[in-house]
Amino acid sequence: MSDWTDTREGFARLGDEYTPDYRGYVINVRDEGEDWYIYAWDDRNGVTSYLARAATENAARELLELYAGIKQSGFLCDIYVSEAVGHCPESAVFVEWTHSKRDSGKQVHILQCARHSFLHDPTWTRTPIPEYRDEWGIDVEDTGIIGGRRGPLRDGEPTWVVLVDNTCQAPFIRATLRRALAASESVWAGTDHVNAAVHLSHNLPDEGPWTLTRTELHTIATAVKRRSKWGRGVWCPGTGEDEHHAVIAQRITEASEHAIRRRQQGLS
Repeated sequence: MSDWTDTREGFARLGDEYTPDYRGYVINVRDEGEDWYIYAWDDRNGVTSYLARAATENAARELLELYAGIKQSGFLCDIYVSEAVGHCPESAVFVEWTHSKRDSGKQVHILQCARHSFLHDPTWTRTPIPEYRDEWGIDVEDTGIIGGRRGPLRDGEPTWVVLVDNTCQAPFIRATLRRALAASESVWAGTDHVNAAVHLSHNLPDEGPWTLTRTELHTIATAVKRRSKWGRGVWCPGTGEDEHHAVIAQRITEASEHAIRRRQQGLS
């Protein structure tokens, strides 16, 4: 974790500005009393932007430290913003959960970024993600946090959000789909999946997160399942890329399975 620097009354930075360890700053916006604003550094676009507010300096520091520590975890906020925007794109910091059971027999969870952490239901338990992981473990199949994260509607059909965290993952999936389309034996049973494969093989974006329909998820998952028959040479992975390929394949598979279960349960 970065150290606090440039600390003075009403202001403190987390890490040294213009260095890789910089994470943002906290500032008291009141001349009298305390009202702390938290600004986090986003290395994706090189901007320090407003994150949240806190009543005390200690609380503000803790929240920025928590955000900085969780930012690379790969979990995204579950709060649905609008039909146009879909889900909040920020990294999740808290997990809010209840002991009640639903049809799946699992606990219900909602991931929240710092900005949406005020949407706390007092009947639920909220805890920072690292503490939740240490106590309960975060497993996609057990919790549905990643695989079941719903995205915006597209053409009247719900989508699921799949995290993309490496530039080699999209080319890998596109190559998998193209090889499946070129296979001598049909990979998919229906034309909907073939059409989806054609579209995705050309248009799946390099950066994510991806919002994919149930048909698209199943199309990719089926192609990934068949890929072992085609040999390693199809993708020509670079050094260290195999692990990232396995990660995206697993995320797609789990999201597809979750989407199928929801349809069987009549939930979407």
